[in-house]
Amino acid sequence: MYKIQFALKKIFLSFLFVSFLFTVSYAQNSTLDFEETEFDFGKIEFQDTLTHRFYFKNTSEDEIQILDTSTDCACTFSSKNTGKSISKDERTFIELVFLPYNYGNFAKVFTVKTDKAGTQTLMLKGELQPILDKERDFKYALEKMPKIRTRTKYLHFGNVLNKMPITKKFEFYNSSKEDFVFTGKMETPKYLQIRFDSTHILKSGETSAIYVIYDPVLKNDFGYVEDVVTLFGEQNKKTSTLEFKVTANVEEYFPTLDAEMLETYPKLKIEDDYINLGSHYLKNLEGKDSLEATFVLKNTSNMPLRVHRIIEGYGCKLITEKAEWNEIAPHNNAIVKVVFQTPKDKGTYIRSLTVICNDPRKPIRTMKIQAILR
Repeated sequence: MYKIQFALKKIFLSFLFVSFLFTVSYAQNSTLDFEETEFDFGKIEFQDTLTHRFYFKNTSEDEIQILDTSTDCACTFSSKNTGKSISKDERTFIELVFLPYNYGNFAKVFTVKTDKAGTQTLMLKGELQPILDKERDFKYALEKMPKIRTRTKYLHFGNVLNKMPITKKFEFYNSSKEDFVFTGKMETPKYLQIRFDSTHILKSGETSAIYVIYDPVLKNDFGYVEDVVTLFGEQNKKTSTLEFKVTANVEEYFPTLDAEMLETYPKLKIEDDYINLGSHYLKNLEGKDSLEATFVLKNTSNMPLRVHRIIEGYGCKLITEKAEWNEIAPHNNAIVKVVFQTPKDKGTYIRSLTVICNDPRKPIRTMKIQAILR
């Protein structure tokens, strides 16, 4: 009796093993070969419906049926081929649909279930951005080409260090009825480079962008600076130009310095950075600029001090030549004379100048002049 039970058990286990091998072999031979399992829409404007087709082929020996396509939320679904039987070597697709409900990044997962080829995971992803209102968002018209509009009046790089080149995108909107084709010819300073997309075309009614590479080291200037860029192109078979300003506020780069290292750098001291010229009768000054202030810039270090720039504020004029204050020898002084320009009305006036130097402790200083006009 025991031997009979043992023999039956062996037969049953052998049957299970054979069934398992048959199932594995059957599943391995029954496959759907997808050409892609993930699709990225990239950055796109918000749409109420996003659709994509995932193509695949039945590479097995059997007919395979798609039983179901399930999703991870109610805003996604499959619209085509669920429930369909796929013949051997047949190429077809599953169409997946996403109904967006918010801006930002999204990644939606779909699971495709079949009768003989197991399951397959598919994904739709991307980034939804607010719908662009071109007339509203591109409100600045270029002076020489008013139908070409920009988001900002200038291409402003903001604060940049004189360390390495930086790149910024500048967008255009062509509100005209004709394409604008960039020829590649341009007039730019050597420290500005322009890169176009592969088409070199600013299409009618569409937006496009160029990339501007700014090299503050080659610029070799400090403070607020601006340059004009001219790009040549053709529109309606006529030569045209796009002209715009590039602005930046260039600052000197200094490495991280401890107290000991700081002592090896130049040091600027302004003897009196606020000069009061007192009270004066306006009628005695009308038609002439006779008020003058004198500032003393001192280099109190053992290294040469470079004053890169002195920027005149409104109502004052620098009359000392740059050569006299541009570089100050160790433990030496430079005299800077400034004219206080006479205003039209009575009152208390404060004029200011900005000093930019290579003292890392405080590379930007302000000097002020006050006068009361009665």
